[in-house]
Amino acid sequence: MAHHITRKDTLAYAGDTPWHGIGEDVHELQTAQAMLARVFPWTVGAVPVYERRDDDALAFVQVPGYRGIKRSDTGDVLSVVTAQYRPLQNAQAMEVVDALIAEGQAVVEVAGSIREGRLCWALAQLPGEYTVIGEDAVRPYFLLAWGHDGKHGVAGKLTFVRVVCDNTLTAALGTKWSQNASIYFKHHGDVKLRLADARTALGLVREQARESVLAYQRLACTPVEDPAVVRYFAGVFPLTVAPEDTSDKAGDARAKWDALQAELVHLYAHGAGNDAPGVRGTAWAAYNAVTEYLDHVYPVLANGMVSATRQQSVLFGSKAPLRQDALTAALALGQRTSS
Repeated sequence: MAHHITRKDTLAYAGDTPWHGIGEDVHELQTAQAMLARVFPWTVGAVPVYERRDDDALAFVQVPGYRGIKRSDTGDVLSVVTAQYRPLQNAQAMEVVDALIAEGQAVVEVAGSIREGRLCWALAQLPGEYTVIGEDAVRPYFLLAWGHDGKHGVAGKLTFVRVVCDNTLTAALGTKWSQNASIYFKHHGDVKLRLADARTALGLVREQARESVLAYQRLACTPVEDPAVVRYFAGVFPLTVAPEDTSDKAGDARAKWDALQAELVHLYAHGAGNDAPGVRGTAWAAYNAVTEYLDHVYPVLANGMVSATRQQSVLFGSKAPLRQDALTAALALGQRTSS
């Protein structure tokens, strides 16, 4: 199944039902400790690893330097790791989420595990209202994810993606957590000390959320003319064919580029939320057109199926930098308008 949620996993959420329809609706935002008791009432521990002796099919010997990470309630061995690996308990991870608010009362919207508990996460709403313009609002979250699979450490970051499954966890963090997280550390060394560092870094995450929303609000207050929007789209997605190239291949590339530019102009005028009062005709609408194209148009093939390869490209491949490039260019529209 695409979401990778199994019968040994637990998912609890407040608000909208996840797209896969799986999980328990807890009806309202929960504290980190309440979600811990509901979703992660189990621990992990290290157990010896054995291998069969070559000279005796019925005899086993312990493998030096390696341990298994065993889940307490199911008895599943979630991974085989080196002796330097330090298991992180779910309760320790949720302490970081609790540190979001000084009083230790972080409000958690979604918490869950996938792949039999090998990957776990909690999604906490950052405090404060973040309205961009009118009723057009964005909701920033702090995502903390941790692994018991021996491959993933502890990762935390600001995200505007509501994480409810493996697909959206990948959308928020990619497959290489260390490259996409604001906070990341492996299960080695003094885990408790690193958790303390993560709590300190949460202040930077909150500031990042405020800066992002201020940038969006600035875009919403920046009126732009249609010719400037057309130039903006051409700058974010430039035509890479040389003017003197008259080959059939170059002609096909120009036709595809023209179609892309027309799609962006359409999304600028009619994309999700862009027809709301005060949005159309702003740099915010232009930026929204780019993000809607990247998230919802580009990954869909001609047959209506979603391409996993294209999704991966948008998340952390060749197209991953386009979102930041588009934001930078949209902010520059405001600089040119005011100058």
